[in-house]
Amino acid sequence: MRVDVSRLKAVANVALCAAALSLAALGGGCGRSPSAPADGEAAAPSQARPIASLPAQNTRPAPAPSPLVESPLPPPEGFVNDFADVIDAPTESLLEAKFERLRARARIEFAVVTIETTGEQEISDYSLALAKRWGVGPPAGEGGGGLLLLLAVKDHKWRLQVSRSLGADIPDDVAAEIGTVMKDSLRAGRYDEAVTRYADGLIRRLAERRGFSMQDEELTRKKREP
Repeated sequence: MRVDVSRLKAVANVALCAAALSLAALGGGCGRSPSAPADGEAAAPSQARPIASLPAQNTRPAPAPSPLVESPLPPPEGFVNDFADVIDAPTESLLEAKFERLRARARIEFAVVTIETTGEQEISDYSLALAKRWGVGPPAGEGGGGLLLLLAVKDHKWRLQVSRSLGADIPDDVAAEIGTVMKDSLRAGRYDEAVTRYADGLIRRLAERRGFSMQDEELTRKKREP
């Protein structure tokens, strides 16, 4: 579902938390209907600029959680929410189908969000508040986990939020290393290609670590015809 850019600019400047939030599980889900927030955690690697290969920041959970903040964006519509309008329809459909299979096979939810800018907020605070409010992943104690990939196009920044349950499978250095597959595509402005490449790499890593399989056609980077 597309969101008017002017609306995005208005909501993107809402004040968010200034300190890192500590989540116990990114629970709730990013299906077609809004999810209730859950107490949760965030072990979140990030890259400061998408066009460069930079080391991930170490932002492990803070000792005490901050109060819940309002989501800076409207409730999600599916797994891919392209507020910046940089992912074409065939790629979005492919990613939606891929993430649906991932949830069915491994109870892992993967959310992708594109925006123009985080305004005056750090992308770490912005993405963390978004993950907590939306609730990405199954409820705590039910296995699986959640990932949220946020790209701020005009800021030239991206960040991957990883639930604690997946922290051992995708630590900071691994997230950064896999993320290098996006560099050339982002530099050329091909955001749909960049997201697909990164998603494929992360899913392969999770499949190896968690012992589930995704058929080759489910990981293909080739766009489906509309």
